[in-house]
Amino acid sequence: MLSYLVPGLSAFFLVLLFMPAARRLAWKTKLLDVPRGRKGHARPMPLSGGLAMFAGVAVVSIFFAGVQKLVAVLLGGSLLLMAVGWADDAFKARKKDFPVLPKLLMQILAGLLAFACGFRFRGIGLSWLGGDGGDYYLFPDWLSCLATIIWIAGLINMINFLDGVDGLAAGATVFSAITLFFLAYVKGQGLTALIAIVLAGAALAFLRFNFFPAEVFMGDMGSMFLGYALALVSLEGAMKGATLITLVVTVLALGLPVMDTLQVMISRMLAGSPMYQADRRHVHHRLMSRGLTARQTVVILYLVSFFFSALSLLLFFWIIP
Repeated sequence: MLSYLVPGLSAFFLVLLFMPAARRLAWKTKLLDVPRGRKGHARPMPLSGGLAMFAGVAVVSIFFAGVQKLVAVLLGGSLLLMAVGWADDAFKARKKDFPVLPKLLMQILAGLLAFACGFRFRGIGLSWLGGDGGDYYLFPDWLSCLATIIWIAGLINMINFLDGVDGLAAGATVFSAITLFFLAYVKGQGLTALIAIVLAGAALAFLRFNFFPAEVFMGDMGSMFLGYALALVSLEGAMKGATLITLVVTVLALGLPVMDTLQVMISRMLAGSPMYQADRRHVHHRLMSRGLTARQTVVILYLVSFFFSALSLLLFFWIIP
């Protein structure tokens, strides 16, 4: 396991090295989040943190693993998402709202890329602890494709929804990525474990600049990249050959973004509000509306993430023969 520290730390220090250049690029190109409406910051903030994280993950992954299929799909799909994310962030900089449809189409395209390259939901064990033979239901291609796209697009948007207070989305990614690393390592999935720990190192380095008070934001580029990376790692890791129990383990590993999204969807449904309409129903908004500071809110939600991660690992180790 110690051998994974080298790529993880390499990603950490490389992102630290790249971040000042990414910030300068944002100021030079005016890629800045200008305060307006529901925004909690008081001055323009660079939206280029995602570029530094992507660059760090790309360099370290290629150096330690080469251009294997998982690495190629991760980087190729991320480039598609970051292109539309850049456009979205550029609209923010001009105090305009980017349309939802292009982002959704690019998320679907990234999901199709993963599916076409073999990173997909193949089926699920119907018994709780798994089984063989008739206990495994193999998805038809249409269902496998649909489930894969929903999983990938869902996680991309879940991480994006969390990116509403300094340090929250990146911190939740660190907890989830480390949990997925342990799951992949125990299952003997070396490449998946490598990508997970590299992702954790990159997100942790970003926190140096994003924890309250933030100096830089990840932007839609960053949130979509992190969500896509977590989705791929979970599909190729804990979800590979999924049983009902490994599905639960994976959802718990991604517990905070899943919990936040579910409670927002239920709340909007009960209120009769559109699902796509931005509001202040997210868990961090609810905590801050009760008088907590941004820092207190993030620390509490880090503890929630830790709880979900610990529960995921305990459940996983409990079912290992």
